[in-house]
Amino acid sequence: MVFSDGFSRTDFQKLLKRAFDICVSGGVLAATLPVIVLGALAIWLETGRPVLYRQKRVGESGQVFEILKFRSMRIDAEKDGVARWAKKNDDRITRVGKFLRLTRVDELPQLINVMRGNMSFVGRVRTSTVRA
Repeated sequence: MVFSDGFSRTDFQKLLKRAFDICVSGGVLAATLPVIVLGALAIWLETGRPVLYRQKRVGESGQVFEILKFRSMRIDAEKDGVARWAKKNDDRITRVGKFLRLTRVDELPQLINVMRGNMSFVGRVRTSTVRA
């Protein structure tokens, strides 16, 4: 199954998918810009800079990129350099961060990754043919 043609896409399908990603992420970014500004301001007022959390991830074809999220934990949350899963009532999560996580606003900066081409919306844009 892995070696079948089911996972391959034509150049047109790739172009259509990329156009979809750009249009949707651009539209959502524009629509949520006030929320993004308020979220960034709230983080900055509560704990200062940096406002964004950056983490290396591996994308398509093994390409490494930095994912962007609003920082929802204290600056020293991973001071020893070891990433840890957040647990229930984790004391590293800030008050603003708790709200941002609850409302998923902390994920909005990932739209920039989509615009850059590092990430994509899940799923495929399919083309259909009319059969007589």
